[in-house]
Amino acid sequence: MSATAIARKDFEDAVRSRMVWSVMGVFVFLMALVAVSAATDDLSGTEPTEIIVTVTNIGGLLFVPIVALLVGYMAIVGERESGSLRLLFGLSHGRRDVFVGKFASRLGVIALATLLVGAIAVGTGLALFDTVPLGTFLAYAGLTVLLGMAFTAIAVGVSGIATSRMQAMAGAIGSYVVFTLVWHPIVAGVHYLLEGSLPGLEAPEWYFLLLRLNPLEAYLQVSSELAGQFIWGIVGMQGIVEDVPEESLQEPDALMLSNRVGGELPFYLQDWFAVVVLAVWIAVPLLVGYWRFVRADLN
Repeated sequence: MSATAIARKDFEDAVRSRMVWSVMGVFVFLMALVAVSAATDDLSGTEPTEIIVTVTNIGGLLFVPIVALLVGYMAIVGERESGSLRLLFGLSHGRRDVFVGKFASRLGVIALATLLVGAIAVGTGLALFDTVPLGTFLAYAGLTVLLGMAFTAIAVGVSGIATSRMQAMAGAIGSYVVFTLVWHPIVAGVHYLLEGSLPGLEAPEWYFLLLRLNPLEAYLQVSSELAGQFIWGIVGMQGIVEDVPEESLQEPDALMLSNRVGGELPFYLQDWFAVVVLAVWIAVPLLVGYWRFVRADLN
């Protein structure tokens, strides 16, 4: 009950954040522009699942991770810097109560954000098409919720480890930079060291496994399968750190994972395994952050 009380109070405070509502407003505005633009185009021959491509680019790769990091990175270190932790401990709340309550409250905020992403995806589909494959959209919404949970866990874990606001901010921003700009080049570098060349259109299965261990990459790969077409990341690393023919870059569906691995996909490259990857990114940062927080000298 102690953790519940903290979560309830912290959730009320978090949802009042002007920054969070500003980011949500920008996302809704951008999606409205996309919907208006699509409504004026000829949609004959267009599949409803192609909406997932746009929603992923704007919502899954930018909006959800940014909101999760914004609401999570100050969850614990903010209380630590302000001295509020002493007050919480004085009210008989333990460190476990604080950590669990803070994570639960920030998870509630990101749940609202990801539900907004899913609702806009379905709403846009219904507005532009007669019917939409509801099962596919629900699977996409569930995947997006897991992505939001993963980045919330990373942010709260960083907040539990950090001793100052600047450390927490650096950790939150740094994690996003690693996933979007650094991860793919490092994996391509490992391929170069082991194979003597950059990965091409076809590459060893272990290469794609290392890529999928990135939560954003796992999300992108499954979103591409749900959309039925390849979805580029924020930075199209395939054209930068991979030796992929130019014609394949012009026909990006050739970059679909199912087209780059010969034969049947191993279990760790199948869609369900992305859920395992995201679950690990939820559990590990929380465990590390909690372990450091309960052992920290808060005096």
